Amino acid sequence: MGRTATAVSAGSDVTCALLDGGQVKCWGDNGSGRLGLGDLRDRGDEPGEMGDALPAIDLGAGRTATAVSAGLLHTCALLDGGQVKCWGGNGSGRLGIGSSDTRGDQAGEMGDALPTVALGTGRTAIAITAAGVHTCALLDDGRVKCWGSGFAGRLGSGGTANLGDGPGEMGDALAPVDLGTGRTATALHRRSRPHLRASTTAR
Repeated sequence: MGRTATAVSAGSDVTCALLDGGQVKCWGDNGSGRLGLGDLRDRGDEPGEMGDALPAIDLGAGRTATAVSAGLLHTCALLDGGQVKCWGGNGSGRLGIGSSDTRGDQAGEMGDALPTVALGTGRTAIAITAAGVHTCALLDDGRVKCWGSGFAGRLGSGGTANLGDGPGEMGDALAPVDLGTGRTATALHRRSRPHLRASTTAR
């Protein structure tokens, strides 16, 4: 009641809103649990499912979001402390939790039970973008890290291997994208198709 949205992200058959209090609500197709409500039931396609009846996503005790990005089968939120949490389909490790297990489609998988993405020692994110089968974060030091499907080199890792679907692949082990000598990023952009690009600047 009385809530307003400060940002909206429309993914593939799903829409998410960042509310003025830092809560996140998503509606639409709930395949793979990408609405983050602990089930697979679509929301918004029947009377009485929106408004106060639509639950906010449990991001963890006392946690709020500063940004949200809806992708193809997964959704990510940038939390108040610069941490990142992703849920939904986890094919190729796009959730960045060291496995390919889907999260958010069953009870008990969200909130404090949902791990944050390991971005590296002392690192936080200032922007997050969920694409089709991979995810990228703009870090506080201007570097970019991407994980998920490495097909066609979309992670910028110099190879085509998936990253984030096995233990030991995230955190300090995940190398930032090489943007060029002295280059850092200032923004991430997602086009209408699941493709990402970064705006860079020289330091």
